[in-house]
Amino acid sequence: MENGVVQTVENLKSELVEFLQQMVQIPSENPAGNYVEISQFLKDRLTQWGFKVEVIEVPEEEVKNSGLQTPRKNIIATIEGKQEGPHILFNAHLDTVPAGDPSYWTYPPFSGEIVEGKLYGRGATDSKGRLAAYTMAALALKKSNIPFNGKISIVATCDEETGGALGAGYVTNNKLIEGDMVVVEGYSNQIVRAMAGVLQLKIETEGIPAHAAFKWKGKNAIEKMAKIILELEKLQQNLEKELSSITGMRHTTVNIGVIEGGTKINVVPGTCQIEVDFRVIPEHTLDEIYNRVLAIIEKLQNEDPELKAKVTRISSFETDPTVTSEDSPLINQIQEANKEVNGKSLPVVGMLGQSDSRWFIQNGIPAINFGPGTNDNNLHGYDEFMDIDDLVQTTKVLAILIKNYVGRNSFAEEKF
Repeated sequence: MENGVVQTVENLKSELVEFLQQMVQIPSENPAGNYVEISQFLKDRLTQWGFKVEVIEVPEEEVKNSGLQTPRKNIIATIEGKQEGPHILFNAHLDTVPAGDPSYWTYPPFSGEIVEGKLYGRGATDSKGRLAAYTMAALALKKSNIPFNGKISIVATCDEETGGALGAGYVTNNKLIEGDMVVVEGYSNQIVRAMAGVLQLKIETEGIPAHAAFKWKGKNAIEKMAKIILELEKLQQNLEKELSSITGMRHTTVNIGVIEGGTKINVVPGTCQIEVDFRVIPEHTLDEIYNRVLAIIEKLQNEDPELKAKVTRISSFETDPTVTSEDSPLINQIQEANKEVNGKSLPVVGMLGQSDSRWFIQNGIPAINFGPGTNDNNLHGYDEFMDIDDLVQTTKVLAILIKNYVGRNSFAEEKF
């Protein structure tokens, strides 16, 4: 094992834990998205550590046009080598989901309490734990005095929990950050190379309201919607037979997440609407799934001419499936680094979730998901935590990855 950078991470352990603890103690829940304090803290701390730090504020007009009230800020912090060379990026997000009722937490959600080797608090893993590991891995290379060419950038972005359009989407779409490859928040026990597409639909049925005592004078929009829901259940059953070839991705899913309809128990409902989320495997396209839904409704309307339905695509979080090749040099390099530190390879999988990796991939920057923590760390739940040993070990893996990457001119030339 490479002793220099690994030993430096070990020496920085208390600083790494304190850094994460301090970030957890700064609430940055989204919604509403308060990034003023966390971005100022990062600017000051990373500048102190020798990073070149840029705070990118999204123009106020764009924020308001997105229906948001609070400022949106993104951080890009870079360490540069002596000469031109490869540019490796690490992306984690500043926002967290809301903590919820603090009385349900064993330890206060913004305390950063450390108990039996675990650091508790909202964002301890998702995604401040990842941000801490990425930052300290880069700092370890700097403090090890290992000469390198190229650049290492930490890209800490806002709004991932609500789609990331003004976070990773803003900095990539506007070419405010470019690089040869990016490691995006992920888990330490697997490398995620593929993520599902997201298609979200709003389906509305129209009826005619009437008094319940004279039901025949109206048309019940909820009962019409029930026919659609039953057919969507059948669609799910069919999709379960259309398996993905990528480990971990299973099949395209259909989830009816919202239903609304009617005005009063004794009134025939004149309207009903549902919102449906589809997680789409790479073997399918969004248009294919959308067209299958349209075909279902057309079939129902042929059977029931009184069924009036409108389908609208919700575009705010729509994204195509993203895939990085299983034999990507990026994956191979993480495997090599993990073998050096932990003596084993990691499973390479896909997930039905989504992350900010899609923004980088859509802008031509190869991405995978890897970082400290696992999906057992109560992400988005009460008592979210980070296992400190996992945090330190994964930071060592990342430090080796960085050292190998910026120290190998040939690797930067390989195709992703």
